[in-house]
Amino acid sequence: MSMLAAGRCERQNIPVERYGDPVPEDELRLTANIRVIDGEGRAKASFYAGDAIGQLMTDRQGNIWVGYFDESSYWRPNPDGTRSYDFMIGLARWSRDGGPPWMVADDTPGVGWCDCYALNVGRELVHACPYTDFPLVELDTNSVRTVTPNPVTRCTGLAVSDSELAFLDQHRADGGFRWEIRRARREGGAVVETGREHLVLPGGRQPNAWARGKVGRDGTLWLYEDGDPRHWYRYEIGA
Repeated sequence: MSMLAAGRCERQNIPVERYGDPVPEDELRLTANIRVIDGEGRAKASFYAGDAIGQLMTDRQGNIWVGYFDESSYWRPNPDGTRSYDFMIGLARWSRDGGPPWMVADDTPGVGWCDCYALNVGRELVHACPYTDFPLVELDTNSVRTVTPNPVTRCTGLAVSDSELAFLDQHRADGGFRWEIRRARREGGAVVETGREHLVLPGGRQPNAWARGKVGRDGTLWLYEDGDPRHWYRYEIGA
């Protein structure tokens, strides 16, 4: 199975003063902005998943994990056939047929889900670092397991191998771009930074753009240079 997603949805032709009230679904005409495609290239399902999708990954059960950025919104269905407007989703898990999603609670203790900056969907667990405080949030399929304070801010990518962590931190430096891995460990209920690694591309070349993609799978982080999605690079903890 493959997934395609449109990160932004068209704005609804609904006056903003009605956003606080339930709206009949046939008035909304919501965009089906995720499409599930089988190995033969046939569309198997499509569904509306809310606005401002930043990251999308599947787990080994076929669930679809979506991280949202800070303009996120979602028209939540009601039993009477109407929908109500919500915003700031943060993180959600969808089934491959677009059934009702599980969404992380916006009142998760110690977490402000303003923007899911970094996401890692592993074989058994999911990890995320949401803006603004970047705690390390560990989740299973249906719940938040732990929230660990994290001194590593600005992280936009994440690799996780047991207690070992690797955060991608990218910024401008010397007129160009610098990609850096900030290594850390989970110790005594906290994240402790242990070192930094400067990332260069094959041949020792410095990146000339921001890192994009940033697909975290357990101890591996995949990424590419902005503007060049045909060439992906891989970072592995312990490699």
